[in-house]
Order: sequence, then C-alpha cells, then structure tokens
Amino acid sequence: MAKTALVTGVSRGIGRAIAKKLASEGYFIHGTYNTGKKEAEELKKEIKNIEIYQANFRHRKQTQQLVEKLKEIKFDALVNNAGVFQLEDFDNYDFEIWDSTFEINLNAILVICLGLKDNIRKGGAIVNITSTDGMTGSFGGMAYSASKAALINLTKSLGNNFGPKGIRVNAIAPGWVNTDMDTEVVGDAPGLTPLGRNAKPEEIANVVSFLLSDGASFANGATFVIDGGYTNVDPIMKKEAELEKK
Repeated sequence: MAKTALVTGVSRGIGRAIAKKLASEGYFIHGTYNTGKKEAEELKKEIKNIEIYQANFRHRKQTQQLVEKLKEIKFDALVNNAGVFQLEDFDNYDFEIWDSTFEINLNAILVICLGLKDNIRKGGAIVNITSTDGMTGSFGGMAYSASKAALINLTKSLGNNFGPKGIRVNAIAPGWVNTDMDTEVVGDAPGLTPLGRNAKPEEIANVVSFLLSDGASFANGATFVIDGGYTNVDPIMKKEAELEKK
C-alpha cells in the first residue's frame, strides 16, 4: 500500500523539493499552496501522484477548512513546511506582522496536527520545518525568529503527546538555503559556513525523508540543524584565525 503524506507549501523552494522527494519514494502527496497556484499546478503535472489545495494559513478558518477536507484520509506523514518571513521596522513596529507570522509559522501547525491526530497511522511521523533563526536573536525579523523558536519547543511537546500513540515528531532547522525567500545578503552566508556554500532545497528534503523513515525510528522531539556548520562559527574568532595565518 502506497504511503500518504501531507506537505504544506509545495509550490516552491524547500516544500517543492520535499514533495518531489517523497513522491519519488512512492508517497501520494496532499500538498498545499497559498499564492503559487501556477507553480503548484506545474508540480502536479510533473509528479502526477499529488493532489493540491489552496489555503492561506494566515486565516485560521482556512486552516480549519483544509483539515476538514482531509478528515477522510489516513496519513503516514505530515510535513509542516509552509512559512512566512517579513522584515520589520523596530522603531515603527507593525504588530500585524507579528500576529500573522505566528499564525502561519506556529498556530497553523498546531491546528493541523491536532485536527488530523486521529488520521495519522501508528508508526507514522511528523516533521516540522523550523530555522536556525529560532536559535538566535534577530534584528529585523523578530516575529520570524520567535515563531521558529516556539516551533522548536512545540515540536518537543508534540513529540511528548504523539509518542505514546506510536507517532514520532521531529523538526529540521535549516541554515541558509538558496530559495525564493532569499534576501540580497544571503550571498554572504557561504563566507561564514565551513562547507563554503548554502544548502540546496533537495538537501533539506533528503533529511525529511530520513526522519520519516524507519532509519530514524528512535528520534522524537528533536530538532536537527542542517546548516553546513554555519551556527558553529563565531565571526570574530574566524577573523582572528584568518589574521593569524597572514
């Protein structure tokens, strides 16, 4: 019997790579998109074994409506990938950014997990896509960083509650990945990354595949940092070492 996965945010970037990876492994994908209708329809033509749904997770009602549409489906995997990042002005703060970011990046994930908790087969798994930004402070993206930090903690709590049901919950915290969420300074990241480059979306998808597999059968409530070593680096210490070599 083919496995079934829900993957949110499949129209581009990491979500698209995840959908393609899981489809190549025989999963039937139920994928969501918000504004990327054209890209989602192109993906459907490309991988065939996918059904797509439009949902704006900024609106709780739409998230709940999506859950209702999926109530008759049994899932082996939920991959909560959809997210939003908006730059903020600290001196003229817009709390609408804070509220909408938390609704999309955190609240919608809880609504989906709780709404479909009886639809996940024993032995199934959930993977949440968080960020290394959730492990450090921010400047112009406080809502994003705080929501991703909360998701890291929510993953632990979901792991506690789903674990006795035989369902594992883990998270992946990517570092800098070359996607359409990139800002103009992303090109500076490889200089601070020991591997000397940013990740490809497919490399994140590979880790999702692993965490859904039996190979990760005792991983639960954990967050796996996939950043090429970026968060290991203190920029000042790196600079000191470089000056010492001169």
